[in-house]
Amino acid sequence: MNIALVLSGGEGTRMGAELPKQYCTIAGKPVIVHTLEQFEQFDEVSTVIIVASPEWEARIWEWKAAYFISKVQAVASAGSNRQLSIRNGLLAAESFMKGRQGGVIVQDAARPLTSQELLTRLIQGLQAAPAVMPVLPVTDTTYTSRDGEWVDGLLDRNLLFSGQAPEAFHYQPYLELYRQASAEAFAATSGSCQLPYNKGWNVKMIPGDPGNLKITYPGDLEICERKLLERKRPV
Repeated sequence: MNIALVLSGGEGTRMGAELPKQYCTIAGKPVIVHTLEQFEQFDEVSTVIIVASPEWEARIWEWKAAYFISKVQAVASAGSNRQLSIRNGLLAAESFMKGRQGGVIVQDAARPLTSQELLTRLIQGLQAAPAVMPVLPVTDTTYTSRDGEWVDGLLDRNLLFSGQAPEAFHYQPYLELYRQASAEAFAATSGSCQLPYNKGWNVKMIPGDPGNLKITYPGDLEICERKLLERKRPV
């Protein structure tokens, strides 16, 4: 049994919009609905938990009914940072997993373009490792700078990869990791794979998708809308 956590607690401050980016409307639907539809179509995931600010919970249930998103089973409260939001979502999923073995996919609500092929690669990756992360190779020459003004080093880009969401994990060990982690560990952690990696887990990299855009800036809304409309256009 596999479940998905959709993290929707961000405020989208870089967007400069009145609404958080994941609740803006593109291609006729809120961004988060497009993201949820990825899992509605994905047979390997049976249950979706949304992690969101409490003031959005009623609207989320309205969208579930309006857009026939049957797999959404719970809305957990977002934490003050990504790691606490993940923990809240994992704890909310316990009653659905009921001690059973399976995987959990951790997704950003603001990624409406994730493909079925990428989700499939994630689940397949869990057969070989407890943590799986899509990555893209870094293609630009990359430098280091301690002060942000002067170059003081050059990195070998052949060793560098950019991580993407969603990421996938063995649910029970991942839950225990987050249940036992300290506030200090959470404060020093950003990505979903960072905590397990710091604890010695083997993190498997799989090919990411350049089209798996996360909406961050206003222009990203237009790009995602255009691509969503292109997908629906008859061939």
